[in-house]
Amino acid sequence: MSNPTGCGAIDLPLVNFTIAEQGPTSGKLVGNAAINSQVAIDGNPDLSKVIVGSSGACVLSITYQSFSGIARKGEVYVFGQGPKGTGSGTLHMTFKMTGGDHTLGLTSSSPECHNDKFEDQSNMIAIEWTCD
Repeated sequence: MSNPTGCGAIDLPLVNFTIAEQGPTSGKLVGNAAINSQVAIDGNPDLSKVIVGSSGACVLSITYQSFSGIARKGEVYVFGQGPKGTGSGTLHMTFKMTGGDHTLGLTSSSPECHNDKFEDQSNMIAIEWTCD
């Protein structure tokens, strides 16, 4: 079982990523996730201790799945939150795919589901984050 947050599909296979860089409010994971999978670290889909930013910003889960839209075929779901407090900033996410980069910003002060739809369905090979 994967993705207990309910943000995105709940039964996707886990794909392990490794920590390439990690600072107090930025970092990078590397791996190779095909569409219809969920990101994990050492088999654990809870990313809240790894993908972190300032003032409580964090990501709990990331799923990458197909989307049946006319122009959009892939979708990333991120369950997480930005920094706490009004005007406190954004947790910026960049998803590096073999076909290009996709970005998503988390600004909510409490955990919620964020998503980004895009055209390509190429493999996700890295996830970068920074917090302002």
